[in-house]
Amino acid sequence: MNVTRKTIELSPKKYLLKGKKRQADVYIIVVNGKRIVIKDYLYKKGLTKLYGKILAKREFSHYIKVNNLFDFFPQLYGMPDKYSIAIEYIDGKTFGDVEGKEEYCFAVEKLKECISKMHRSNIYHLDLRKRGNIIIKDEKIYLIDLASMIHLTQFSILNIFKPVFRLTDTSSVLKWKQFICPSSLTKEERKKLKQFQWIRALWFINKPKIPGKK
Repeated sequence: MNVTRKTIELSPKKYLLKGKKRQADVYIIVVNGKRIVIKDYLYKKGLTKLYGKILAKREFSHYIKVNNLFDFFPQLYGMPDKYSIAIEYIDGKTFGDVEGKEEYCFAVEKLKECISKMHRSNIYHLDLRKRGNIIIKDEKIYLIDLASMIHLTQFSILNIFKPVFRLTDTSSVLKWKQFICPSSLTKEERKKLKQFQWIRALWFINKPKIPGKK
């Protein structure tokens, strides 16, 4: 499907995210009856626009890679220009929509399977703790927002951080299990969750509260 900047400008837009200084505008357009998500940095200013150009190209290349390997990512429809990407719209619920709904516990197991498949290909999402980045549709899940993704090649110097990358992804499984179906957590999983919470409490960026503290 050929989506151009002219197509975008002529199309009505339904915004999912708009006006954030350091984030892309994200909106839905309809082309030939198909809903398409546009992630767009064109109208940002200064360094955000410059960095957005880099992020758009990076995310574009990541979608090409995962679309060739897996079936749990939206399809890429291209780059309308150097500041934007166009991807398939998945009409479903985010993990943030299903708090405490035990019938969606299957989605946590699906997430675990998807992470395992990515890691076997040395691909790490690194942003799966964000509630809007996992979408449930029917009996499947889809992962979105690939700007933070890393693909480690055999000789990459970043291989020394592979255990950290792996833990970043796998720790999200317990987070979402606690969020969606806490009654299914085992004693060992609850212990691990507490350890993760204390580790995060030591992080100095977006510092979370220490467990048990108000």
